Amino acid sequence: IFEKLIDQGATNGYLYYNLGNTYMRLGNTGSAILNYVRARALLPRNESLDANLRYAVSQTQDQLPPPRGGVISNLLFWIDSVNLIEHFEILLLLNIIFWCVCIGSLYYRKPSWRSLKKISMTILLLAFFSTGIKYYLLSKQKTGVITDKIVGVKSDRNTQNVTLFELHEGAIISVNQEDGEWAHISVDADKTGWIPIGSVGY
Repeated sequence: IFEKLIDQGATNGYLYYNLGNTYMRLGNTGSAILNYVRARALLPRNESLDANLRYAVSQTQDQLPPPRGGVISNLLFWIDSVNLIEHFEILLLLNIIFWCVCIGSLYYRKPSWRSLKKISMTILLLAFFSTGIKYYLLSKQKTGVITDKIVGVKSDRNTQNVTLFELHEGAIISVNQEDGEWAHISVDADKTGWIPIGSVGY
């Protein structure tokens, strides 16, 4: 029933979460982790989801946790705790507040109002920058999950190329590039390569 709702276009974090729980009970760890990762993008502060994801990862052979953000994510520490929709909602609210302050400063020409205008503008610009970074990270840096029992990571886009290392069902990876039937993936800075695109789910 959860898959049917998702196929019909429903994109709800709790649907993915419950679908992940169902797969976990059925022993399909790879599909469970895939749906937990999908749910986490929509429910970044759900502690039960995080606990279930950690447990599911611990049941895999590779035990690879979700990739962490880079330097920008560390500086804008709240990015991982706020989903994209919430970013846009906060941005809209701050924009309304800013323009209300601008209007107020026209009627009340006091230093306190000018200071409030500068503060609200600074916060609005920060929110705008944060939303842009969040959108970029989600659109350019995909998180994938290996869905095959085992997959060889190749040095290039051909099954005849050298197998650099192997990944197993449920391994969480970063998908850097898609090229036809192949995807360039990385586990960390030192472990990258190509896998068939059908071996990974988003």
